[in-house]
Order: sequence, then C-alpha cells, then structure tokens
Amino acid sequence: MIHIAICDDEPSQLLLLERLAGEWAKQQKVELKVTLSRNSDQFLFGWEGKKDIDILLLDIEMPGMDGITLARRLREMGESLQIIFVTGMTDYVLEGYDVDAVSYLLKPVGKEKLFTCLDRARGRMGKAEPAVLLDTAEGLVRVKLMEICYVESMAHETMVHCLGDMEEIRCKAGISQMEKALGEQSDGFYRIHRSYLVNMAHVERITRKEVYAASACLPIARGKWEAVNSSYLSYHRRRSMDFA
Repeated sequence: MIHIAICDDEPSQLLLLERLAGEWAKQQKVELKVTLSRNSDQFLFGWEGKKDIDILLLDIEMPGMDGITLARRLREMGESLQIIFVTGMTDYVLEGYDVDAVSYLLKPVGKEKLFTCLDRARGRMGKAEPAVLLDTAEGLVRVKLMEICYVESMAHETMVHCLGDMEEIRCKAGISQMEKALGEQSDGFYRIHRSYLVNMAHVERITRKEVYAASACLPIARGKWEAVNSSYLSYHRRRSMDFA
C-alpha cells in the first residue's frame, strides 16, 4: 500500500488531487490510502501519531505555517517522505531544492505531469539516502549527507556541523580527507576556504566575502568568490534538470 497525504487550503484542490491520485494508483495497480489536510498544523497532528505517509502533495501558500516551512521542519526531524510541491506560486523553486523535493508543479496541475512525479516519488521510496561514515573518538557514526551543513577544520581533525538539533560531530579525519570522502558520495560539497567545506544544498546567500548556510556565516578565501558562486549555480542547474 502507498499512503499519499494532500495538504492544501483549497477544498477544490484537495478533491482534484485526491481523484487524480486515485486514477494514478489504479493505473499502477497499487493499493492506495489518501489523507487530506487543510493546513500544516492539521497535517502535523496526524503525522506525529503514525508517521506512515510515503508521499506528500504539498501546497505552499496556506494560512499559518506555509508549505516550505512545513517541509523544512519535516527534514529537520529526519523524515524522508517524498514531497511534491503543488502550488500557484513560481517564487519558491530554490527552496524546493533545499528540502530535497521530488518536484514542483504549478496549478492547474496537469494529469500527466502529476503521474510522472508520482512515478518518480514511488521510485525513490525505500531507497537509502546517501550517507557517510565518520570516524570519531566514540566509534563510527553514520550521517546522512543532507543532514551535513558544513565541515570545519580543527587542526588535524574536523567538526561536522549538522542541521536542526543534531549535535556537532568531531571527526578524526582532516578536512582534505573529508573533502575527498564527501566528494565520492555527492557533487554538492565545495571547499570555500582552507578551513571550511560547505554543503551547497543549504547555502542561503553568497556575498563577496561570506557564505550563509543554515544561520552560519562562513568566510570565503580571498580570490575565490567567483569559483564559489559558479559552483553554487552549477549545483542548482544540475538539480533543476530533474526538477519538473
């Protein structure tokens, strides 16, 4: 069974998406459960009880907590359900990258596009998220790549700064070793300074001298701004190829 949740403050959209999801499930010959929510708080109330949702069709502009904030909260909680934004707004595509959304669909939603996105979401379900093993004084620690915000050099070791309430992780590897290990798993990490390696997925703003990522302000090495900016743009261009 696949459990799809639909969160939208417009009753007509809830009914439309529920009907289309039903048609898709029938076409795919899968058993379907659908849960409807009118806002983020209603969704969270149901979600926190069971946490059994596979795919979330999520509006962005809603009263109270908006869809982007809800998606970020879910990711900060470590939840890996597949998120598809369904919205009338065109201004939030980059935010969709940040929360590892499957896709970003504009209303009115086309049946074929929605089916394609649901197929993609179904294909991602159950797949292990890319992760790295960190060698610490307490032993090996497995950390998902999307949970890493940036890595800071600490003499011959590194401090791995993660999202949300996760504690910082002191790793025995030096920053060059970390750069190599993360580079083997993802194209999203970039060395902005001899002491800092940042996850481009969490970069919010770049100035001539600094990178802002998840509330942290990190220095850019002298003469490296153009390379950092280019790397950031290239990362999002690559992501946009898979973001319908």
